[in-house]
Amino acid sequence: MLGSTLHNEDLDGDGVVDHVRFSIRNQFLHPNHPLGWIRKLTVSLDGEAIAPADMFFVVRGQWISVAHLPTITDIWWQMREMAELYIKRQAIEAGSHKVAVGFDVSMYGHTPSVDRDNQYPTIHEDLTTEMELSK
Repeated sequence: MLGSTLHNEDLDGDGVVDHVRFSIRNQFLHPNHPLGWIRKLTVSLDGEAIAPADMFFVVRGQWISVAHLPTITDIWWQMREMAELYIKRQAIEAGSHKVAVGFDVSMYGHTPSVDRDNQYPTIHEDLTTEMELSK
C-alpha cells in the first residue's frame, strides 16, 4: 500500500525544498467510498508525528488537506489507485527513513454518505515501511 521512495519537492519554485512526498495505493477490500470514509489519517516520519494541517492527500491532481479529508463526499479514491501524500517540511537527508501511516475508516455502510458526526465505529489500520530518498 505504501510506496518505497520519498521525494524532496520545491513546490513554490524558490529553490528551497518545502515538501516531502510519497505514494500510497488504495488496497482496502471495499474501496467504493468517498474520501470522507477515512475518518482520520496519521503519518509519522522517522518517529516524528506530522500535524494534519501540514499534510495534503493528492488524488488525480486534486489537493485535499488531511485536516479536511473526513469532510470530502464528492471525491472517491478507487481500488488500486495511486495517491500522493505531501508533507509540508524542510528537505530530508539521503538514506532510509521510517514512514508510518495510520487509517481510521468508518464502518458506516451507506456508501454515498459520510458519517460526519462519527456515530459509527471505525476500523484502524497501520502501515509501516522503510523508504529511500529518491536521487
